[in-house]
Amino acid sequence: MRGKQVLLHLSRNTDSACIKVVTIGNDVAFSLETTDEAIAAARHANALEHLQRLFDLTAGPPITLSHRDMVALAGEVYHAYVYVHEDNPGEPGRWAWHKGLTRAVLEGRIKDAPPATFKVDDYDAASGLFETGNLTQSIDALPAGQHDGLEARFGLLADWVLIRHIIHLAPDDRKRFLRLVGVASLDASWQLRRNAEGDYSPDPKAQRFPPIDSVTSVKPKLTITGLLDHWWQEARATGRSQKTYETYRGAVDRLVKHLGHDDARRVTESDMLAFKDARLKVVTAKSLKDGDLPGIRSVFGWAVDNRKLTKNPADAVKVKSEKKKRTRSKGFTDDEAKAIFKACLGYVRKPKEDSKTAAAKRWAPLIAAYTGCRIAEALQLRKEDIRNESGHYIFDLNPLAGSIKSGSYRLVPVHQHLIELGLLSFIDGSDHGPLFAKGSYKRVTDLVRTVATDERIQPNHAWRHRLKTISRNLGLDHRVVDCIQGHAARTSGEDYGDVTVTAMARVISAIPRIMVDTGKSLQAAQLETAG
Repeated sequence: MRGKQVLLHLSRNTDSACIKVVTIGNDVAFSLETTDEAIAAARHANALEHLQRLFDLTAGPPITLSHRDMVALAGEVYHAYVYVHEDNPGEPGRWAWHKGLTRAVLEGRIKDAPPATFKVDDYDAASGLFETGNLTQSIDALPAGQHDGLEARFGLLADWVLIRHIIHLAPDDRKRFLRLVGVASLDASWQLRRNAEGDYSPDPKAQRFPPIDSVTSVKPKLTITGLLDHWWQEARATGRSQKTYETYRGAVDRLVKHLGHDDARRVTESDMLAFKDARLKVVTAKSLKDGDLPGIRSVFGWAVDNRKLTKNPADAVKVKSEKKKRTRSKGFTDDEAKAIFKACLGYVRKPKEDSKTAAAKRWAPLIAAYTGCRIAEALQLRKEDIRNESGHYIFDLNPLAGSIKSGSYRLVPVHQHLIELGLLSFIDGSDHGPLFAKGSYKRVTDLVRTVATDERIQPNHAWRHRLKTISRNLGLDHRVVDCIQGHAARTSGEDYGDVTVTAMARVISAIPRIMVDTGKSLQAAQLETAG
């Protein structure tokens, strides 16, 4: 692809025409010709989509088209010309020069005409090729059938429509198609000249083009993975997370692998039911319901909403996951909490162990115990995320540091017990940036499992349940507790007003301390932390 020129048509009815000819290299760079962020984003997305279609096209085998199909595709060029120019066609003379050059190439009278690109700026080139005076007579004076300039004149237009519909045209059909594109361009020039003269009556020649949806090779090019990319382009703009995209991509990849093809239009409800049955042989009903189906259903749903498909085949799949039996509380008991605290406070760094991994084992469960945060949120804390605000030390649990399920930051006061255990000293002695080692989640889980051995309990998430239980027992304001843990308001009324750091500090300070006797192990760990 390096060095290949590509025509981009990035305009909409609400924009002025933005027509670009770009060259593929290490980058494809060009001006979007606007300072309007919305228009710029739309043009950027259109360019990315067109180039992706080009790359998809090259991966497919060459195909032969019928004459009718090629005429239908050439009609796309006619309609694009009219779409770009009919509202403001300019002076009639510009169209005279444009169609004059086009006719001369089609008749083989000239060879070196500039490429047609939906723009109309042929005067300089034409005036250098033809004698002044009557343009028609000047063109007719040149011998016909002497030159083949079809590729040079119409190649970019032909490529544009083939890329648009992801058609890898067989080389033997190329010349016939170039001529059909040239004739469509000529017809459009005549119509736009009439528009420029004030005549907007319907053009009978516009009716000669078969509808594009009659081209059979166009229809099967709607891929499931392509729909995922389109969905993500829109979802990312609305704030969906990269983690959600990765989850959806995994589900789509598994579906495509199961189907043995990537054609979105071929997916039936029976296919989706067969996919469900196949997945249930290797995963639980809950994993299928919460893992695979939401992504697949969302991607196909997006296609229906955007009129790319008429029906969502994933709607046929209904999965009822088995209701999990509860035989104990979801939160840690007092004894379990004390055992975990003792293990963390007494933990001594192993030889050759990363200091940030050891720090994660010591501090992450303690932070979760007194904030009810997710362990992953504690592990992605940075030095700058612990600071004094409104007279209180706070944790800034922020999406800038890593994934936050709600997508929104929250400030949570630091419990006094953590300060007395040496947390601030640990922070002061840490380097700028992340406090804990990346990838230490499993190591923290394994440490907690050594003392909280009951398999019915989640070794990290149980802190969130425990904090809720303690708060209810103490009669603490549930809306303040929800804000501390990042839970949404239950009603629109609860969402009124702000929950301040001061209000949260009162709740945090009311949480009872988890007191354990760690003896010398605690002292050794504190000395190591200070060091």
